[in-house]
Amino acid sequence: MSIFKRINDLSNNEKARKAWFSLVCLIFLILIIVPSIFVVLKMFTEWGIVSEVFRDAGMISTIKEALWNSFSIAGIVTVIDVLVGIPMAWIFVRKQFKGKKYLDTLMDMPLAFPTAVLGISVVMFWGAPEGIDIPGLGLSISPYVMLILLHIIFTYPYMVRSLSAILEQIEPNYETAAMTLSASRFTALRTITLPLFRAGLVTGTILCFARSLSETGGTYIALQMMGVESTFFTGPTFIAYMKEFGVDAAMGPMILISVLMIVLALLLLVVVKLLIMKFKIPVKRVWPNFGRLISRGTVPKLKDAFSIAFLAVIVLLPTFYIFTYLTQPMAAIDYGMLLYSTGISFLIAGVAVIFDIVFGIPIALYIARKRDTKFGKILDSLVNVPLIIPTTALGFSLALFWGSIYAGGSLSLLMVILGHIAFTFPLVVRNITGAVEEVDVSYEEVAMTLGAKPFQAFSKVLMPIIKSSIIAGAILAFTRSLGETGATVAISNSVKTVPVYIMDLIKVDNYSEAAFCSIILIAICFVFMFFVRVIINRGGRHA
Repeated sequence: MSIFKRINDLSNNEKARKAWFSLVCLIFLILIIVPSIFVVLKMFTEWGIVSEVFRDAGMISTIKEALWNSFSIAGIVTVIDVLVGIPMAWIFVRKQFKGKKYLDTLMDMPLAFPTAVLGISVVMFWGAPEGIDIPGLGLSISPYVMLILLHIIFTYPYMVRSLSAILEQIEPNYETAAMTLSASRFTALRTITLPLFRAGLVTGTILCFARSLSETGGTYIALQMMGVESTFFTGPTFIAYMKEFGVDAAMGPMILISVLMIVLALLLLVVVKLLIMKFKIPVKRVWPNFGRLISRGTVPKLKDAFSIAFLAVIVLLPTFYIFTYLTQPMAAIDYGMLLYSTGISFLIAGVAVIFDIVFGIPIALYIARKRDTKFGKILDSLVNVPLIIPTTALGFSLALFWGSIYAGGSLSLLMVILGHIAFTFPLVVRNITGAVEEVDVSYEEVAMTLGAKPFQAFSKVLMPIIKSSIIAGAILAFTRSLGETGATVAISNSVKTVPVYIMDLIKVDNYSEAAFCSIILIAICFVFMFFVRVIINRGGRHA
């Protein structure tokens, strides 16, 4: 009996289904949620230390400023991502042009960059600081604006991927039918496609806001290059800065700001999600003249040109700008360490993605189908928790939770893998949840009335429909893990991933070597994801 037949038979057993889902939830809680929020529990056990922070007016003022910077930057970046991401997603899904598959793969490359390298590259591009030989644009930009430009690069692919995955599920025949009835393309998009887009918009908004809110490595390096790392803070960079004074000395402020970010972010995300889901697009009103005006002639071309220009100038050029450092003299590269760290990075990312898919799909299905139940709402909120925790705080929380196991050092690699699972798991769950919500449950019900068992209904009916969202989530999780620096270092100093190795080169000002190693990482990642897409597309055509 094959394993799939065994799974199919078990899926028809209600007790077996409940036992499996209970196991999934238990693993989710023990390996992801509890370690992630352990810092919150630590606040109560260390309340004496935390309470002392409230007596320091200067520290409280700094924490307030850091929180304002974090939340306002995340909000601005998310709005920009929505406005520019929708037309870009439309181009990727609905348009056909030469080089589309290469541009589609390039979209994911900023996610694969080590965050520290990306921070350096962006600062060099917009205004190279003194001491940097490579000439940038030389603009005088405030730290606040620089971080907005940097965080757009971190978050923009999340928005485009989330919206593209949902758009691929929406039949273009609906829009075509509307246009045959004299509706303009704009009217068809506004009245038919955008209302179906809502789940993808919620997913993209949550991912972008949370990613910006938790970003640490690239942000801290960028502020450091601008010489303001000790005067301008976001929540995560404040934690990273305080950590330099030692965990014991800075535990109070670190715990307090971590807890505040978790609580405030969860409340804000709930409010934003409710507003998006309750917001109704005015589909009953039609403006035929205006619709035709922006659907024909130069307006659509200008929209597409602006979207591609934004991707090129704001996202891709600053990302790859550090490669110009290859023109500088370069010391010998330790290829052995580079290959070793690359293997470790791919191992960690691969294991994390497999875990995310296997255990993420059941949770995503439950959230999408049982959202109105109390447990569904609890799961929906808990999934967001690891996303909004700063990666350095996440590593700090994991180290506190695992305690002596981590301190022994023998299981450092396992601890790093668990850490990467924690912050990549929501990426997969959020993308799949948004996709499942757009699929009518009657499809599976009809299949089961015709004799299909639950697993058959999922694998033969639902799975092909949401496949693009599963792939999008897997790619986002893989590249996110591949480029992470802060959490890895916070969990263990002995595990050398590629980003950590590159970070070590940057610390001794070996920018050329760091650029070269980044090229190797990006080239490997580009080839890997390109062939994954080719194989998946061929599989889809043969299916």
